[in-house]
Amino acid sequence: MRSEAEIHYSGPIEYKFAGASTFKTHTFPLENGAHLIGAINIVRFLNYDYAYFGVDKAAVSNSLRGPGSVSGFFQLDGLRGKRPVSDGNFFPTPGYRFALMQNGDCDNPDWQEQGTYYVGFRFNTGAGPQYGWARIVWSGCNRNYFIVKDYAWGDPGDPIKTGQKQLRTNEAPAAPPAAQKAQAAPPADSLGSLGLLALGAVGLQAWRARRAA
Repeated sequence: MRSEAEIHYSGPIEYKFAGASTFKTHTFPLENGAHLIGAINIVRFLNYDYAYFGVDKAAVSNSLRGPGSVSGFFQLDGLRGKRPVSDGNFFPTPGYRFALMQNGDCDNPDWQEQGTYYVGFRFNTGAGPQYGWARIVWSGCNRNYFIVKDYAWGDPGDPIKTGQKQLRTNEAPAAPPAAQKAQAAPPADSLGSLGLLALGAVGLQAWRARRAA
């Protein structure tokens, strides 16, 4: 059992899904056997590709954020940055492990223009639901090439926003209580010996230092 919340970050990935084969897949590890999976299916005679992404192999459940089944396709949301991943609809990944980002007819409105988008996912390996994101650099429809830049996920039950890599940033540690008292003490030369002694240990140290000078 973990003692505190944590965000697990993959580091830079830069894995490209492009026209190198008829059907190409690649997996990206999460934890306890679960993983993400990307895929591209090249339909040569139509001169366009299908792009997919999913989450798989978590012992209890695997889900993706999106509208689910639309006109026979399980479609994914294309999220923007700094969006709470859990604030949306999730649907279980179908038997073939992933769902559709875009097809050659550009039916999914979220994956149209070239740019950076995020896939939201949820998985449960037995300790509770965990949310995460995968950052996708998208070529635009209808070639549907994409690059998996990086990804991250939180501990069970913890919220996470798209693009978030750590829980806290730019927080300066608080000064210890002893240091705060020392900073609050008046200058030694402004008090007599009795006044310094009235301040307790801090005043006593200053009084001794002044006598030794």
